[in-house]
Parts: sequence; C-alpha cells; structure tokens
Amino acid sequence: MSFPFYVLTSLAIAAVTMLAVLSLSSRRWLAVLAAFAGATALLLVHGPLYFDFYADDAYITLRYSQHLADGLGPNWNSEGRVEGYTTFLWMGTLAGLAKLGFDLVDASRVLGFLSLLATFAAVYRIWGLWGGEQPKSGLRSPALLAAVLLALALTDGVAFWGFSGMETPLFMALLTWSAYLYLRERRGGRIPWSAFALAATAMTRPEGLIAVGVTGLFVLYDVAASPNRRQAAARAVAWGGVFLAIYGSYFLWRYSYYDFLLPNTYYAKVGLNLAALDRGLEHVTASGLQYQLGAMVVGLAILAANRHLRQDAAYLLTLTGVMLAGVVVEGGDTHARFITPLLPLLYLGGLAGFATLLKRAALPRAQTLAVAGLALALGGLALLPASQDALLPFGRRSIEERRQLGEWLNENTPPHYVIADFAIGATAYYAIDRDFLDMFGLNDVVIAHTEIPGMGSGITGHEKYNADYVYDEVRPEIIVVAQVRAEPLTAEELLQSIRETSLLPASYLLLTDARLWRDYEVRALELGGRWMHLLQRRDTVPDLQSPRLR
Repeated sequence: MSFPFYVLTSLAIAAVTMLAVLSLSSRRWLAVLAAFAGATALLLVHGPLYFDFYADDAYITLRYSQHLADGLGPNWNSEGRVEGYTTFLWMGTLAGLAKLGFDLVDASRVLGFLSLLATFAAVYRIWGLWGGEQPKSGLRSPALLAAVLLALALTDGVAFWGFSGMETPLFMALLTWSAYLYLRERRGGRIPWSAFALAATAMTRPEGLIAVGVTGLFVLYDVAASPNRRQAAARAVAWGGVFLAIYGSYFLWRYSYYDFLLPNTYYAKVGLNLAALDRGLEHVTASGLQYQLGAMVVGLAILAANRHLRQDAAYLLTLTGVMLAGVVVEGGDTHARFITPLLPLLYLGGLAGFATLLKRAALPRAQTLAVAGLALALGGLALLPASQDALLPFGRRSIEERRQLGEWLNENTPPHYVIADFAIGATAYYAIDRDFLDMFGLNDVVIAHTEIPGMGSGITGHEKYNADYVYDEVRPEIIVVAQVRAEPLTAEELLQSIRETSLLPASYLLLTDARLWRDYEVRALELGGRWMHLLQRRDTVPDLQSPRLR
C-alpha cells in the first residue's frame, strides 16, 4: 500500500469511527464496539497492509525457540550457553507452539496481533474504572476510549512492532494490564493479581523490573497511607511474596544456566557513559516530539488535579517517567521500540486529563465537539508522517535474500561448519542446523564483553567487535559479507565496495582486516538472479561446490 493511499484510508477509518461512536454514545456498548472495531480495522491497515514487515531481530528469538523445542535448550548454537534473547516468556511461548508444529513466523505475528487486542482491552478496563467512579467528569464518554484506541492504531511504533514478530506487543499488553490490576487493587482488591502480571512482564523484558520497582514503592505508600495499616501491610507482603516466588524462581534458573546477572544483549548494547546517555536522550527527545509525549504529560498533570484520581495519575506519571529514563540508558531503537509499550498509559492518562478539562470548561456541546475534534485531528495528522519509512522495501528484500541464503547454507554446507554474519537473524534461523558466530556479539559472550573505544557513540547493538577472537580463535569456515550485486565481484572489487559502503566501524574494521583477505577466498552465490558474496576459509574451499556458487 502506498503512503498517500494509507493516509487517506486511515483518516477515513478514524473519522467514520469517531462519528459512529458519537452517534451511538447513548447506547454505551454499541459505542464501545464501534471504537474497538474502528481501531482494529485501522491497526490492520497500518500494520500488515501498509508496513508488511518482519524484523530480522525476531528471527534471533525464533532460533532460540526452535532449539528449545528440538531439545537443545534455550541456546544459540548446538554447544555453549548464551542468553542472546531478552524475552523469556515470548521465546518460551513460541517454543511451545513450535513443539505443536506451528510455523513460528506466522505464529509470532498472530500472537502479536492478539497482544495488541489485549492491550486495547486493558485500556478499556482502566477507562471503565475511571468513568465508573467519575461519571460526570467526561471520563465516561466512549469518545475518550475511541480517541485513545485510534491514536494507538495510528502510531507507527504500535503497528510496526505489533506485526514484526518481536515481543513488543506482549510487553505492552502485560504492562498495561499490570497497571490496571494495581489501580484496581488499591481500591480494595484482596488478591495481588498485579504481582502475577508484573512477574510475567519482567519475564517478557528486563525493563519490566522498572515497573515492578515503581509499583512496589506505591504499594508501600499505600501501606503508610492506609487507615488499616495491618491489613494493608498483609496485602503488601502477599504482593511481594507472589512476585518473588514467580520471578525469583525464574531468575535463579537463568542465572545458574547462563552465569550472568543480565542478558548477553545488555553487555553487547549498553555502554554506561556520556556518549551513550546522550544518544539515548536524543532518541527519547525526538520520539517525545513525534508522539506528543509532552502534551500527554500535561494531560496527566491535569488529571492529577482530580482529587479522586490524583494517586492514579501520580502512579502513571512516575511509572512512565522512570521507564523513559530507562530508555535513555538503553539508547533507544527504531520506531520507538522501547517507548511504544508506554503509549497506552500515556495516551489514556493524557487524553483523560484533557477530557476533564473540557468538561470543567462547561462549553456547549457543539463547541466541545469542535475543540476535541480539532485536537484529535491535529494529533492524528502529526502521527501519520512517522509511518513513512523509505527503508522498508530494502528491509523486506534483505530478509528474503537472507532467507534464501540460510536455506542454501543449511542444505549445502557440511554440518560442522561455523558461519559468521552481522545481520544474524533470518540467515541463522533458516540455517537452523548450523552453528553461527554473531560478529556484533549479541549472541556471543566473548564479543559482548569485549571493551571497545568509543562505545555508545554508534548505532545501538552494532558497536562491539573482536577481530583477534574471530580470526585467530573461532576461524569460521564462512563469513557472510552480503554485498548483493547483479554480477559477481572480484576480491579487489569486493574490498573496494566494503571500504565505500560499510558505515559501521565494527564491520568496517572486521572486513578490512588483513587476516581476512589472507586466509579467506571470495565466493559468490547466485540467489534469484543476483549474487550474494561470502568469504570462505581457503583450506575448506574444496568442501563446498555448487553450480550456483563461484
């Protein structure tokens, strides 16, 4: 779908949805159904129809899931243990589906979509909680729910990651449900369901521990502020006990299995220095402008003026603020991958605050609708340009090329081969029976823990390297260069192309190392009428012969 057609279709769906919700506002359930139907339709247009993208990083988790299903354990290769995934619950769920015979690419996309719908349901429950307590504040209006759901569906991060095969939609759903369950519990719930949900959240992504910490502080505050401290303290102890029993058991297993406190990806990606923090701050600032996070924070501050919802607003502000600080430390990612899970709470809290402000202004109905409609239209138009990603066609083509390469390597290389690559996901997943060396270290302990100069100043996850380890210790049989051309290149032409096109310092230093060109020979593999270039260790060249390989 072209971008102009996507914009027109999206605006039409959003406008029709809001009109339907407003016309059905007297019949609440029909208005709610109209909001869900319109937002879901918009999400499907934005995600699989417009973006139509599956992330290369998702294949990394799929490889772990398939290995777990095949009895190799949650491991990257046939030997050794490395935690190159950061989403245990997502990986384990997919492993179960692989064991049942499901295609993991399709299954991950369906799970992502179901997680988005679960997020919508959690937003609905928080909206219902507030509206039920404050029926005259403007929070009960189905138009507020529709505005939040449509804003989420219009956001590129939600649609992009929702169907990308990544764990982002599951993390977003669990985080939103955790917030709802805590808000409900502080109104008198006895069973600490939020502790169960937060344990699952933290097992889906490590950042979930930030949500656990913030919620735990508010649980302790509830004890101090409660008129019945003994009963409140008992609830707090139960909350902490449930979380520690679930997450503590998981943590003890993963620490004993992988030997590190944090996932390997943390050591490969995060550099705690000023350069890294500056990169993360720049990412959060740019995403904040893109997604109007400043306006949502103002809306939450307005909501805090409502004495009945003051603590709810304080909780959401603290939770999202601390997690945004965590994104600064992480350094961010494309399409606001780490910010996207916070958007349901920010959009709902922010728009709820503005809804109460409009209600207090006591404007006539026509003026209220005009002001709200103009604000929503401007917000929607601001979200749309972020979906125009010129690199998407290249990304789709690259994934397809690497799928073909992985299948060829799996069928044609000897079983003992170690294959080295940079964009490791799709190639390694489709060459599932071969061992792979991740040259950026996400799935390699040695490279991940290598100290490099200037860490934090480059692209997150593409900075670590260790040439001595690669060329003197591992000595992989094949190194994927992935320079795809219409004709095969000579060694001189390939080296010159690398010098001209390699923008990442790590890959440039590795691919221009003298040992590489001394010990490896250029091979070109024909895939669909184009040639992908590999480097094969010279002593193994006789092992690999094919009509498609030069």
